[in-house]
Amino acid sequence: MNFKRTVASIFATLLLSQVFSVSFNAYGDGLTQENLPPASFGDRQAALFIKISPPILTKETVGDTYLQLRLFDAKTTKPVPHTSYFISVWKDDKLLLRNLFHAHSGELTLKIVPTKVDVNDVVVYGDEVPQIPGAWTGFNDRVDVHAPVLLDSGLYHFEIKIFGIDYDQNIFAESAVKTFNSWLSVGDISNQKITFGGKSYDTSVVSYYDKINNFKFDESKKSISFSMPFSWDTKRIADQPIFVHEEVRVPKAFKEFTDTTAYDGKVNGLPAIGRMLILDPYSIEGTSILHFLVNKDDILKIAKTIPVGTKTMDFTVAPASTVAKNTFDVKLDSGVTAKVSYDSDLGAGDTIPLQISFFDPNGQLLKFVRHGFRIEDSSGKV
Repeated sequence: MNFKRTVASIFATLLLSQVFSVSFNAYGDGLTQENLPPASFGDRQAALFIKISPPILTKETVGDTYLQLRLFDAKTTKPVPHTSYFISVWKDDKLLLRNLFHAHSGELTLKIVPTKVDVNDVVVYGDEVPQIPGAWTGFNDRVDVHAPVLLDSGLYHFEIKIFGIDYDQNIFAESAVKTFNSWLSVGDISNQKITFGGKSYDTSVVSYYDKINNFKFDESKKSISFSMPFSWDTKRIADQPIFVHEEVRVPKAFKEFTDTTAYDGKVNGLPAIGRMLILDPYSIEGTSILHFLVNKDDILKIAKTIPVGTKTMDFTVAPASTVAKNTFDVKLDSGVTAKVSYDSDLGAGDTIPLQISFFDPNGQLLKFVRHGFRIEDSSGKV
């Protein structure tokens, strides 16, 4: 059988059914937006969409910070009008905001001006709703808030209580108030210098979960390691969606580290295999990016192996033993390109591990591509 032709036939018939990126459709702890499960409001089910921005705090994005909320009918997806939101925000168990807001359209935008003040000194610029004492609204349901929210990257806890819906005067009894909880993250960029063979290389770690610390480079092993604060409370993890995404960006000029397609990675000692560690040598010119992608199942598996009292998620990555690769591209009708690589030293009867990366028409890496395929031999037999 002609292996290359067979692999090509697999991807020539590949159907791209859904493509989405972490930063766009992000759900749960460690990400920037989510749709929370619906709750009952009389004879209706309504769910809550919540989003914070920016996904990463930098000097360029610090002025564009906001929180968006939308209570919507789970059946029709239309916003529920005249929703009153009682919003509480914590970071590292410290209360940062606690105020009542009202959205006549059901869609609320808080333009956050990150300000170093006590929670009791938060300033809201808006209009009070006459029918709801203490509730704030604004033109087009947009309200400016000066609060100590989104000052720093990391994990934020949002508690949203729905105090009323449908019309301004409708205030729920305490027993009818519905509560939604969400943990969302603002990413951080940590710039580091690596020295190898007397040369210095600018390296960075982009964390989409929390700030990293304890960055180290072991020159003898060519190994990068770092840690990140993390709560290993398995009940918390089991009760909600959760995802951890870390990027290690290394310049290709550091050839002793980047001249390979195979890496050994670990998360708290557990090998990062398969889609847990993905190499992207294309998205940024002159840079190799290693993506740690740790999902809920991975986290629960790791939690069973770590010592009680562990408070960090620890990452290590280093080049693996070099294995020559054969590669080729397959262009799909959608404009997406699938880059396929496989070990060149495979023989008859060997298991064939394929590394597949998907890129949009602009050459940007696509993450979490859901696809279907079929396998044909050289005669076209499936």
